[in-house]
Parts: sequence; C-alpha cells; structure tokens
Amino acid sequence: MTRLRIGVFGAGMVAQVEHVPNLVHLREKFELVAVADPSAKARGFMESRFGVATDPSFDALLQRKLDAVLIAAPDFAHVSAVEKALTAGLHVLAEKPLCYDPKDADRLIAAQKAAGKVVQVAYMKRFDQSYAAALGLIEGLGAKLRYISVEKTEPDASYQMGHHFYRASDDVTPEMIAEGRAETQKQVTAALGKSISGAVFRGYTGAFCSSLVHDVNLVHGFLEHLGIKQVEASAAHVFAGAEGASATMRVGGDQALWQMVHINVPHLAEYRERVALHFDDRIVELVFPAPYLNHQPTRLIVQRSNGQRYETTEVRDGFAEPYIAELEGFHMAVTSGAPVKTGIAHAKTDMTLIASIGKLAAA
Repeated sequence: MTRLRIGVFGAGMVAQVEHVPNLVHLREKFELVAVADPSAKARGFMESRFGVATDPSFDALLQRKLDAVLIAAPDFAHVSAVEKALTAGLHVLAEKPLCYDPKDADRLIAAQKAAGKVVQVAYMKRFDQSYAAALGLIEGLGAKLRYISVEKTEPDASYQMGHHFYRASDDVTPEMIAEGRAETQKQVTAALGKSISGAVFRGYTGAFCSSLVHDVNLVHGFLEHLGIKQVEASAAHVFAGAEGASATMRVGGDQALWQMVHINVPHLAEYRERVALHFDDRIVELVFPAPYLNHQPTRLIVQRSNGQRYETTEVRDGFAEPYIAELEGFHMAVTSGAPVKTGIAHAKTDMTLIASIGKLAAA
C-alpha cells in the first residue's frame, strides 16, 4: 500500500481531536511528516501528544518532502494555502469552507487543472455510512420531494470536547489576529458585494459558512442524486445577536421548499442535527451525533404508511467514523484515481448558495 507523506497546516481544535490522531491511526496509509501553526502552545501540544515534528509557518512546512497537505488553518487562509500547495505540486485535503467568494473557487479549479493534483474538501458527512444508505432509500423519488428541513442546535464546545485531549492557543500575536480579521472581512465583502458587520457578519461567517455549510453540502448531494438542480434562496435571517440564523430555499421551482435553522444553545448540554427529506409518501431523516464524539452512528429513520398502517424503520449501517472515512477516500483518490466525492466544484455550488443567503440576510 502506498503511504502518503502528509503535512498538516493548522493545529487548532479539529486538527488536535480529529485530523492528527486519525492520520496517526491510519499509519499504513499516511506518514505524518509535520504540523505547522504559528502558536507555540499548539505546536508544543502536537509534539508532546503525538510526537510529531512542527513548523511555525506553512511556508516552512512546504520546504519538507511531502506528497500532500491537510489544511485546517482558519477559514480565511484556505484559498491561499490551497494555491500554495498546488503550486508546490501537492495533493490537498482542505477544511470547509473552501472559500467565501465563489469566484475564488474558479481560481482554484484552474490551479488544480494546471497542477494535475487532487483537491478534496473536508465534508466528512458525505462519508457517513448512514448518508450513503439514505441515498439508496431515495432512489428515483425526485418527483415526489416536497420539503427539506435542517435543524441544528449547538451547545458549548465543552460538551463535545471534555473527553478529548485538547489545548487552546492564546499566544498568537495581536497583529496576526488583526490581519486575519481584515482578510476575512475582505473575502466576505467580495462574496456579498458589500461590507457587513455586527450580528450579520457573525451569523454569516459562523452559522452559515462554518456550521450549516456541512448541511448545505449534504442536501446538495441528496438533490444531485434525485436529479434536482434548481435551488434558489428566498429568505434569510440572522437573529438573537447571531445566536440564531435561518434560510429558506425554493427547490425545483415551486416543487419543494428547503428550510434550515442554526441555534446556539450554550446552556444546554445536548447537540442536535437533523436533516429530513419529506416526500409525498415517506419521510427519510438523518439524525447526526455531535461530530467530535466519534464512532457514534447517525440515525437513519424512515417513516412510511401501508394503507392505514403507519410504520417507522431505523437503519444502522455500522460504526465507521466519517472523519476517518474521508481520509481513506482522499488516499484512494490520490493513489488509485478514485472519484473525489467532495471537490472544488461541489464547494463552489455550496458557497454560491450561501453567498446568496448572506445577501438576503444583509438586505
């Protein structure tokens, strides 16, 4: 089996509790060469916890002998890091959101074509076994779709993180933080065609671009499978000081409606994420566990009727971890040319819709 020499850019929460330990777990497929992060505390954690070499910058990491990089840096850094990696001749697995501005996705598509390398976006839910099973259950039902609901409530991070070894970083320089904020503002302004601030900015970059983007990609996957292409945002709101955000989309013209809502519940120790597809003769629903619990199965629930008899069926298709499955999918795409499930074009579709949602929320 071909081992990929891989480096990781970014040593924050998702790298500490998912990407780096999962790469170590998949040692037959990956050789973790080094992790880059400007935080000395984060680098120290990686060195002591995982025994991995570290670098203070992405540029330093790129000087090492690598086949691929995993980009888990702050969101504003994703586009430039992907471009640098492709220029260096490396395959890329990049955290979401790939970009804020859909036009940046066009640049990355051109760069990928020129480099001839794999670029996969880290939408791990598309590698969930229950999602794959749901695709089989909705085969051929496109004309029957009537409604899609996405509901997501997120507690304080400690609910998911208390059982993990994790070290927060508070030693990044104020100048670097200010540069990151300015770059984020620049990219968001380019995406929306106007400058936004306050609650709308926090809701757009947080609820929509960082959290619900997973569900947007998931629903786009369902719609593609159903042969439905037309999706148009019709309403969007950021409320409760950005503690809540919602959006409504028309699907297939007037065939169906898609509504989604995100709520922060810092004082409730319960994570809930539900995606339900309502057809005229059944409801197919996915209920996701908190993402950092690991190996907790997503519930797949099907509600149907047989005459006057109502039936509920729950399907469980194993305990494989989606975060690990996406790494395995990336390895297969690089080493054997397997199709990329979540490429740049998919991310462009997601961010194009989210940009239209942001424009409505900012109106």
